[in-house]
Amino acid sequence: MAAAGRARPHLDRAEVIPTPWPDLVVAARDAGPIDPHDPGAAGRFRGEEAFDPEVTGWRRWALPSPEPALDAEIDALVLASIRREAPWISAAVARLADQVAGLDAAPPLLLAVLRAGVPVAALLSRALEARWGEPVPVAALSLFHGAGWDAAALRSVLDRWPGRPVWFVDGWTSGGGVARELRASHAGWLAADGGDFTSGEGPRLAVLCDPRGFADAAATRADRFVPSSTFTAPRTLGFSRGFMTGEGEPFRVYTFPRGLWREDLVGAWLRAGEGPPSDEDLDAPPPEAVGEPPPGWRLHVNEVARALINRQPREVWLAGGPEETAEPLAPLLHLCRLRRVPVSWRRAEVAAWGATAAARMSGS
Repeated sequence: MAAAGRARPHLDRAEVIPTPWPDLVVAARDAGPIDPHDPGAAGRFRGEEAFDPEVTGWRRWALPSPEPALDAEIDALVLASIRREAPWISAAVARLADQVAGLDAAPPLLLAVLRAGVPVAALLSRALEARWGEPVPVAALSLFHGAGWDAAALRSVLDRWPGRPVWFVDGWTSGGGVARELRASHAGWLAADGGDFTSGEGPRLAVLCDPRGFADAAATRADRFVPSSTFTAPRTLGFSRGFMTGEGEPFRVYTFPRGLWREDLVGAWLRAGEGPPSDEDLDAPPPEAVGEPPPGWRLHVNEVARALINRQPREVWLAGGPEETAEPLAPLLHLCRLRRVPVSWRRAEVAAWGATAAARMSGS
């Protein structure tokens, strides 16, 4: 039960956080502007110390993730990757939209899990609008391991669009952490008398790639590189990852200078979802996993890409060789060079783990 006499935190609908994504409602509290590349702001972003096992709950997320300064070449490589993968992106989004639309009797509300869920939710919204004949709203909110979802943000968007079926949207799955956190957050929400907005079904998760089958709707089970996994917040989001100032408090974000935005990347991604689809087999089964990586490893290619941006892997292993990965994984390989992370190719261990890429974050 909620504490008697204590008002639940709520977001002000009039608070608008700017972003290059059209019609996206960012459900977070504005912590003010900051330049993520200003050396004087380094202490406002977390480091690897936040992942010490002794740091738990909201305190692990008391600072947003760092935003390394990248170069112009990564932007060119990401643009080229979006154009190369556009037919697959279009086909995957269409498949996902068909699944989502087939499971509801009315247009849904899409809740993009920050940050990887935003690009996918933007395309899914447009595809669902074409199927339903009316706009499908998208709101973005934070979700963290051990801290759950931003309850104030969720309450705000549910009040704004009441009665709609709800889908949480992320880019991909890996170890199932998001799906588990959604279920745990939902249980806490019900225990606090939040009301069951899921109509008894529990929170539903939609993604493009679902290698191990944790999502409720997915375009493919393949561990396939998604170009948006290399999007950075200063270039394509306009604000930082969420951070917490206390238990139960609304998550906050810093806003970034508009001069850092790359609206051409956002535009290219949105156009990719509307182009002619490929005939690639999206039903191809994922590689069978016959083992698990040791502790301290990050598994699956899009998770590796995120780690190269927001963390500092010690090394990256790829199942494929240099020739076959040079073009499909060009942005990821360039990030390895920028971050000075060594790459090892043709690793049979990665294929045995049912993945195309893995990153060692710690350990020997």
